[in-house]
Amino acid sequence: MAVVLAVALVLAGPAAPLLAGPAVAGACASAADFDGDGVDDVVAGDPFADGGRGAVYVISRDRAAPVAVPGLARGDGLGWSVRLARVDGDACSDLVIGAPYADVDGRADAGAVYVVHGGGGRPPERLTAPEPQQGAHFGWSLAARGGLVAVGAPYEDDGGRPDAGAAYVRRGTNRLTRIGQDSPGVPGNSEPGDQFGWSLAFGPGNGLVVGVPYENDDGAGRQAGSGVSDSGAAVFLDDVLASPLSGTKLDSPADARGDRYGYAVAYVEGRGYAVGAPGSGYVQLLDQGRRQVRRLSQEEGGRAFGFSLAASADGRLAIGAPYGGGVRVVSWADPGEERRLPGGDGLFGWSVAFSGNKLYVGQPDARPYGRVAVAARNAQDPVPVQPPAGVDFGAAVAG
Repeated sequence: MAVVLAVALVLAGPAAPLLAGPAVAGACASAADFDGDGVDDVVAGDPFADGGRGAVYVISRDRAAPVAVPGLARGDGLGWSVRLARVDGDACSDLVIGAPYADVDGRADAGAVYVVHGGGGRPPERLTAPEPQQGAHFGWSLAARGGLVAVGAPYEDDGGRPDAGAAYVRRGTNRLTRIGQDSPGVPGNSEPGDQFGWSLAFGPGNGLVVGVPYENDDGAGRQAGSGVSDSGAAVFLDDVLASPLSGTKLDSPADARGDRYGYAVAYVEGRGYAVGAPGSGYVQLLDQGRRQVRRLSQEEGGRAFGFSLAASADGRLAIGAPYGGGVRVVSWADPGEERRLPGGDGLFGWSVAFSGNKLYVGQPDARPYGRVAVAARNAQDPVPVQPPAGVDFGAAVAG
């Protein structure tokens, strides 16, 4: 299947910014409808646009419209991570947007997250860590489902251990709660450079999967500078709202140096989990009990297979390999069902997302300033979408 890369769908003139979706919340037709046009939407980030302030767009009907977020500063990186969910519980979907390079209370790159409410009537909400830390990059990763939001801060120091990482969770308007590998009931140990919270995905109930791709497999106890460097791990928390917490930690099954197991994580509803290890180029599929079902490996002609992951509502999994490997779409139920979108320019597969029956593939380095390829399930060729200006449009996508 050929991927259309040479022709960009450039909108005729700049679109008017969407401030907070439709004027009436009841106009939204589905859980993924932000702008009230009756169809599922997708959010795409361009974190280096506008002098590094960043920009976010809603893609609807194969068109990209910018979303206005007030109060940004140069270098904030808005759009580094994005999610779409009904955070406030009304009929419209809301945008959750990471700005991990934002300064907070004089602390450089502490990071922030913005919630832009669909339905109108509410201004954007800015979230920061209860104790902002310089260089923590709060907002590096996100997970959101309904009113439950999780935020990764993988560069946060923990007890003097640099870049050990943390994740924060919130339900509704409650205060953010911090989770690290030293939190009671969390398996593993907080060690320098682990980067707990690099990737996040909600599982069944209030479960959360946390990627720890730079953890060294160094046995029991707290160690640093030893073991298999950057082999990685994934931590499965049973219920992030419980006290104490409980869960399971899986180390890299390959136990290979530079494996980076946990770089990307996903949950396929009712099926199980997927964990990417782009360093070695494979994705491990796990059932609900966290036992391996299949292992999909990288093939010749591409690198970093498992760099990005996305799950569809009907049990499909998209796997990005942006350094020449393109995107592979597999069925959880049928190992023989597979679709391949070959790579092209612009780091095709840097980010992936499903919405309805369409797959969205980010190409942030595509000329001249990034694009998103929209592939309908039965269409021969994806349709490229591009805003009228930008820098790295498509660095993050979510549906």
